[in-house]
Amino acid sequence: ISYKYPKTDGFTLPDIFIDIQPGEIFTLLGPNGSGKTTLIRIISGLILPRAGAVEICGYDINTEEYQARRTLGLVLGDERTFYFRLSGAQNLEFFGGLYGIPRSGLKSKIAEALEMVGLEDSAKLQYMRYSTGMRKRLNMARSLLHDPQVYLLDEPNSGVDPHSAKKLREIIFALKKRNKTILLTTHDMNEAEKMSDRIGYLKNGRLLKTGKVDEFKNIIGRRSLEIVFEVSATAVNSMLLDNLKSEIKRATSCYSVETEEGLLRINYNGSFDVNKALGLISRSGLSISRTNTREASLEDVFIKLAG
Repeated sequence: ISYKYPKTDGFTLPDIFIDIQPGEIFTLLGPNGSGKTTLIRIISGLILPRAGAVEICGYDINTEEYQARRTLGLVLGDERTFYFRLSGAQNLEFFGGLYGIPRSGLKSKIAEALEMVGLEDSAKLQYMRYSTGMRKRLNMARSLLHDPQVYLLDEPNSGVDPHSAKKLREIIFALKKRNKTILLTTHDMNEAEKMSDRIGYLKNGRLLKTGKVDEFKNIIGRRSLEIVFEVSATAVNSMLLDNLKSEIKRATSCYSVETEEGLLRINYNGSFDVNKALGLISRSGLSISRTNTREASLEDVFIKLAG
């Protein structure tokens, strides 16, 4: 997927080249207004660039529009093109005709798509009676009809209930197993962390970094050791805590020590002498209830990159 200097009203995106392999989920992250949806719409041909070229799977979206669109399955978060008075199956029949799918095989494809998204029992229900989660799943079903190689999924799980979100994730993983190429956008960092093979971070229209989840976490590299006391930390003498925090920071390679209700949090990068920290706490007379180790999350990285 690549494009050179496409321009839209009020927004300009510089050259971007994204190499996504078959069977790979590439997640595009970035703050609101960074250009994620603009990029999806340009690649899919919904927004025509004023200048430059957009190429996907070797096809130019301007000069080879039909071939380029045949390779794409598009799911938009703000989809509004379904017909409210038609049933789910009738909507898919209409759009299947637009895809050029022969009528002889269209009904079986519709049945297969509805079963894959878990809507086979709601096929005859009017779209206006679909819940938000059901509408999202029908949107996904439409993208499955012509069995494209590339899927552009713009926040497919936004605003849906946990059951529908789980079902949509299962569908995406099923597409991955079928060796499909998937470009996903989301604001759910937990979802991005669990699903992504690689991630790209877009800010102000520029693709700043691409890499695996662990490579992004290494930007911060932060880990935390949380020590939960048997007695609330707020009930401990403040001078004792201050002295303990200073001793731990001086004796170990941590960069900060914090206290919260009932616990002490030691933040560190790289190597860290856990036994030395626990020994200092033990000698202070404080009883430890339990310890937890926490790594930097993708949300921590996102906040840092967003500034």
